[in-house]
Amino acid sequence: MTATEVLRADALTTGYLHAPVLRDVTIAVGDEIVAVLGANGAGKTTLLRALSGDLRAWSGSITLDGRGLGRMSTWDRARAGMAHVPEGRHAFAAMTVADNLEVAGLVARRGRFGRDDVYGFFPRLAERRSQLAGSLSGGEQQMLVIGRALMGNPRLLLVDEMSAGLAPVTARLLVDTLREIHAAGVAMLLVEQSPHLIEDAVDRVYVLERGTVTTEGTIDDIGGVTRLAEIYLAAG
Repeated sequence: MTATEVLRADALTTGYLHAPVLRDVTIAVGDEIVAVLGANGAGKTTLLRALSGDLRAWSGSITLDGRGLGRMSTWDRARAGMAHVPEGRHAFAAMTVADNLEVAGLVARRGRFGRDDVYGFFPRLAERRSQLAGSLSGGEQQMLVIGRALMGNPRLLLVDEMSAGLAPVTARLLVDTLREIHAAGVAMLLVEQSPHLIEDAVDRVYVLERGTVTTEGTIDDIGGVTRLAEIYLAAG
């Protein structure tokens, strides 16, 4: 761990209806990029939903910069500095790129990022600022939803399956941009299916299997991406 702890979840348990998905999950994120890896159904998306407040935690605690989030709403967590980019890209299709960013900026907490900063991270969005979001490619829409999250000036960015359905070159570009955003002062927790894609970007990883953390450390500590692939196959 780094000296500054941005996010901590202790003994987090939650699920859907009466079926638990996460069981006593404890994770921490400092001023770093951390990934949550695991096979389909391991609970990765559920974890991000619980952290962001989109799903109520049954038990356990969540803190952001030492502040307990408790029963805080999703909106209040965003105001506290947590931004969630869910899987599936949810741009406002009938609005332009610029308007998507402008709307996000209306409810932003104070901070360093504005629309020009987003365009700096994603020059392609600047080129398409007057284009309807629904007409963008999948990769461009992913850039837009990450950029929209940045407009809230987050302390912590949660990103779920960013590379899903994207060409490898586009996914690689997005990972490189996340590194730039992190260097500008944003901690990150990524959910990703491909350890090969993020191995050079993340500081540490947690491996989820059937709703529990089974392994944590650097990718090298765990045995490299080959070992991670073996874990995926064993859990699948």
